[in-house]
Amino acid sequence: MEPLLVDTTENPEMFFDLLPPDWREGIEPYWLEYRQSAHILALLAGEEVLGGGIVFATVSPDALSYRELAQSWFDRGFLYIGFLYFSEKHRGRGLGSLWITLLRQAFPGRKFWLTIDDRNLAPFYERNGFDLVRQIDGPYGDEWLLAG
Repeated sequence: MEPLLVDTTENPEMFFDLLPPDWREGIEPYWLEYRQSAHILALLAGEEVLGGGIVFATVSPDALSYRELAQSWFDRGFLYIGFLYFSEKHRGRGLGSLWITLLRQAFPGRKFWLTIDDRNLAPFYERNGFDLVRQIDGPYGDEWLLAG
């Protein structure tokens, strides 16, 4: 069965239940504040959530420490990809790339930006059409901003 990209914004627990506890704590308490300006997009195979991410049109809770920088990307028409996560058992199967491909199809003509806290993830995003733009001094260490 080919996985499908499904908007689970109205049923956030479908995606939140998949997240590790620290990631979940980073979004769930704030979700009511963001649900009107963000979309939770999950990759589903039948009823199983394989992974997904959240597309934000406003500064997300994980980007508050660099709010002005984040807002500058929104002002240029970019959307932010946050909380992109696939469970361990589904990694290494190309699902992250599929999610990005389906995301671009769902938002034709839009550009996206994201941050990573592991520099080793940059090649994955570069293969998927993102460019490494800059390093950010994040509240918990270095982060790297990619856009595309």
